[in-house]
Amino acid sequence: MLPKDESVSSDTMVMSLPPESTIHALLRLLSDPNEQVACTIQDQLARLGAAVLPFLEQAGTADATLQPRVAFIKEEIRFGQIQQEFQKYVSQSARQGDWEQGAFLIAKLAYPNLDIPHYTESLDQLAEEFRTKWHAAESPPGKAARLLSNFLFKDKGYSGNRDEYYEPDNSFMNRVIETRQGIPISLSALYVFVGNRLGLPLAGVGIPGHFLVKIEGETPAQFVDCFNGGTILREQDCEQFIKASGLDFDPKFLEKISTPTILARMLRNLLSIYEQESEDQMARRVRAFLELLENEEPIPK
Repeated sequence: MLPKDESVSSDTMVMSLPPESTIHALLRLLSDPNEQVACTIQDQLARLGAAVLPFLEQAGTADATLQPRVAFIKEEIRFGQIQQEFQKYVSQSARQGDWEQGAFLIAKLAYPNLDIPHYTESLDQLAEEFRTKWHAAESPPGKAARLLSNFLFKDKGYSGNRDEYYEPDNSFMNRVIETRQGIPISLSALYVFVGNRLGLPLAGVGIPGHFLVKIEGETPAQFVDCFNGGTILREQDCEQFIKASGLDFDPKFLEKISTPTILARMLRNLLSIYEQESEDQMARRVRAFLELLENEEPIPK
């Protein structure tokens, strides 16, 4: 049997399904008065995967006292499926710069039934509305980026959530789209995802303590501060911010960072929140995603 701290999130492989008699025996042990025994069985059932769901439904219907444990097992099985989705994404797409898909898969940590196409359509609509209103297709990237800042952060009302900065929803792209609030990295993601649809050359820049979007190909370099209303910054502005934080400025701080590094930063933000709030289950799941990224390639801290 599995120890309690090695539930389905620690291994995306699903165990082969044992005979029905064994499954029924495990379900009977699920109501064991010894909490350690029940939790161990709970984790073992979760590792059996989706094939065990019909048995769980029957058990929960037959014995209402088992419903909380059945609900937990179903949630763990769903997480195992999401973890496999993320693992496939990391191995196939992350290095190609597909930041958007990774960000929405991270949102599935909290919203497992997330309809990703619905939210990608919302981004499509934002891009189309911008095209219709601003007719910026022929504008230089710097000018188009300024117009996009006005559109998203003035016309559409997206803004930094200063009052509830450490609310996890600020990191989940579906909620950022819905609430029009976020933190620097998630608002930058929104800006980049809409900008990509417009053909703008944009890249994420993770300076210490903040996150910006770089407008590539502009001389002198220009950056968008999406948390502060889409303000356009110069290198001198970024240098001043970094020095004000008590750090020595290094031009490397203003270089674009890879998609895996961006996603790891999003996950570490969430991990810090969940650890602070002692939400152990969510913290464990976030760590599992981080491990998948780090196993694929070294990720800077």
